[in-house]
Amino acid sequence: MQGSSAEERLSRYMARFASAGAFAYLVLLGPQILSQFDRLQPWYTPLFVCAIFGPALCLAYASFSWSIERIRALVTLMATAYLIGQVLWPAAFEGPVLDLTESAWIAMFPGLISVTTAIAWSNRAIFAYLLFVASFGQVVNYYSRIDHGNVPLFSDIVFGIVFCGIFTVTVTLAVRTGRLLDTTRFAAESQAATAAASAARSVERERFDALIHDDVMSTLLSAARAGNSPALSAQSTTALTRLDRLRAGISSTEPVGPDSFLAYLRSALTEVDDEVVIDADTDALSRDSTLPMEAVRALSASAAEALRNSVRHAGEHARREVHVRVDSESVRIDVRDDGYGFDPASVAPHRLGLAVSIRGRMRQLQGGSAEVTSESGRGTVVTLTYRAMVETT
Repeated sequence: MQGSSAEERLSRYMARFASAGAFAYLVLLGPQILSQFDRLQPWYTPLFVCAIFGPALCLAYASFSWSIERIRALVTLMATAYLIGQVLWPAAFEGPVLDLTESAWIAMFPGLISVTTAIAWSNRAIFAYLLFVASFGQVVNYYSRIDHGNVPLFSDIVFGIVFCGIFTVTVTLAVRTGRLLDTTRFAAESQAATAAASAARSVERERFDALIHDDVMSTLLSAARAGNSPALSAQSTTALTRLDRLRAGISSTEPVGPDSFLAYLRSALTEVDDEVVIDADTDALSRDSTLPMEAVRALSASAAEALRNSVRHAGEHARREVHVRVDSESVRIDVRDDGYGFDPASVAPHRLGLAVSIRGRMRQLQGGSAEVTSESGRGTVVTLTYRAMVETT
């Protein structure tokens, strides 16, 4: 189960690194662990080899398939077992004492364990743990050796803390960077969503203006010219119904005709660039054909975002055109420019115009899709397609 956030991905990579490190330590320390087996009470070595290296080796598998919460629980289990193993070493150690060239195997890898805790713990807990296990490991060595009085304990403790701390700080900062990236991305997505909502509200205002003009004013004009009639009554009922929906805050979901669709689209586009050239072909449709309002909104907002990206990035002298073709089976909108162009594969994840406002919105529309074609120096074409039968009333 791969994580979607940067922090989670980094944590999974670190879990694999820690598992590989634990395997290497187990291989390298194997002879030392066996040679010290008889110096400890019989229960100690099998218990703590399994309790420490078991979870550590499982991290490799867990990093691919477990949830991040379960991975963190496994890290906590391993770190806790290591700490308890250090604390119980003096009680389990029976001798004979180690010579000055030997070290207690439990004191050989506090850095690896401390680094791994960066996946699961807060910074305070990580460094408090590091200080303890790096210090106590040297104490374990000190009291397990021959003639320990000649060993500089304090300098060994300082060296152990500094040496392990370098790697622990590095990994902690890496995980923190992932967390900050996630926070920044979330804020950017929220900002993009807010901008998209603002654009949608602006287009809705244009629709409200059209409602006032097309329904209210035309009804009043008909009443003034022709007086009461069945047609006027029906027109008035329609206008009042739409006004009631507007007052209630109900967004229109009624299908719209090709002319209304083009007006809606044109309003969204000219708000971004009032000089853009819009070429529309709806000749294949009858005037009674309609499009779902959901499709109208998604296509208009996505086209506006594509045009907005062009205005921002294509260059000051770029020419922009929008070609619209509507037939009985599909709607296609091409937003073109002859500007700088770019490599679509190189767009960073935090650039959300393409990811959220265009591709994401069109994916949410059933039958919708978006394709971006661009090349450095050759301009850009954003193609929006809605493949659905256009209804005829």
